[in-house]
Amino acid sequence: MDSIKSLFDRELIFMEDAQDQEDIFNRIGKILHEKGIVNGDFTDALIEREQNHPTGLDLKPVANDIPNAAIPHTETEYCHSKHIVFVKLSKPVLFKNMIAPDQEMEVKYLFFIINNEKGSQTNVLSELMGFLTVADNVKTLETLESKDEIYQFLTEQTIKN
Repeated sequence: MDSIKSLFDRELIFMEDAQDQEDIFNRIGKILHEKGIVNGDFTDALIEREQNHPTGLDLKPVANDIPNAAIPHTETEYCHSKHIVFVKLSKPVLFKNMIAPDQEMEVKYLFFIINNEKGSQTNVLSELMGFLTVADNVKTLETLESKDEIYQFLTEQTIKN
């Protein structure tokens, strides 16, 4: 994750309690729009893309005792910069599985890819998948209780992988 650790920002790490997927998309979209990171159409584009191309990542093949994650993103035209926004939910919300879109699954961790550069999203997605498929990484996220701890782990500890 060396090349993407610079995409994490302490101000873009959130610990949230959301009712459902749309609730968390609206909350994060509003914050990102207010910060000038995305445009006004970002949230709608995010919701629509998630309906057509689900991003829920089933981590049971990695380990049975870790929560699932999702990697929501949009096309580059909705983003003004390049970041990874991390959200740790207090309780999971339902997402559709990216591999089997007819299956719903509970997701606790969200890694929103904010990317205004065409062609570089695949690398970010690949590195995130690599990070998430190491059970100890997800287990460590479970133990972290503050934004600072999460930021430090995502930007410093992940270099070991």
